Amino acid sequence: MTIPTDLLSGIAICVTAAALLALVSWRLHQPLILAYLLAGVIIGPIGFRWVTDLASIQTVAEIGLILLLFVIGLEIDLKKLAAAGAPMLVTGALQVPICIALGLGYFALLGAHVGGGDYSLLYLAACMSLSSTLVVVKILNDRMELDTLPGRITLGVLVIQDLWAVVMLAVQPNISNPDLLPLALSLWKGALLVVGGLALSKYVLPYLFRSVAKAPELVLVTALAWCFFLAGIASFIGLSREMGALIAGVSLSTFPYNLDVMAKATSIRDFFVTLFFVALGASSRSSSHFWACPRIRTRSALTS
Repeated sequence: MTIPTDLLSGIAICVTAAALLALVSWRLHQPLILAYLLAGVIIGPIGFRWVTDLASIQTVAEIGLILLLFVIGLEIDLKKLAAAGAPMLVTGALQVPICIALGLGYFALLGAHVGGGDYSLLYLAACMSLSSTLVVVKILNDRMELDTLPGRITLGVLVIQDLWAVVMLAVQPNISNPDLLPLALSLWKGALLVVGGLALSKYVLPYLFRSVAKAPELVLVTALAWCFFLAGIASFIGLSREMGALIAGVSLSTFPYNLDVMAKATSIRDFFVTLFFVALGASSRSSSHFWACPRIRTRSALTS
């Protein structure tokens, strides 16, 4: 029997596999994310190869990431987030450099050092210092801990990690002689996006939402349009779409319609987020790819 390879069939296979494994995972009291990732591995290239058009599915699944950050933004209370200010700022500022230092220290114990123009270990330590915003936020949201003090601190640290990532990406192209101009430009773009988004939400969006308030469907469509508008603007100026979606959500968090939008957008978000994790699992490669890389084999030999 030939497995259909079109996009809709691929999505159907992804969602079906995710639903079946999620049921098993829920019965075993395990995080649903593990079920989604495992579903992707099973149906992907290293499994039964039931899904081959991963690029298209990943493009569609990215909508889930955008919607997740948008809904998280709707749930953010800036006053409560500011109340966690000092612990959040100190933790976020120190966590990344401390983790990088620990990573380099571990590599040094194994006999590997950064130098001679080879910064691969530094890059690896930097990657190990960062967390997946999507995974952490999803787990906190599932456990209903996002609005707790630890949850707010964690969310703030994730945002600061994103700023560290901007710094790393700006410095990385010429790390031996870093150019601060790209870094300053990225920070300027981010500040411009935040200020512009909040200004529009204060002076333009209230009139727009009042004009559509009597039609609940239009409220949701307008909110989603605002989300994808800012996500598109962020992408256009060289920032991540997810950052734009988060700012869009935060800018609407004080509106009287935010709870209604949140309730209606959640089901849409959950569908696309599920698809995102399945696509992520399907994108994994077999262990043969690991051992096919000489550099990775060399690093792995240090631990033997």
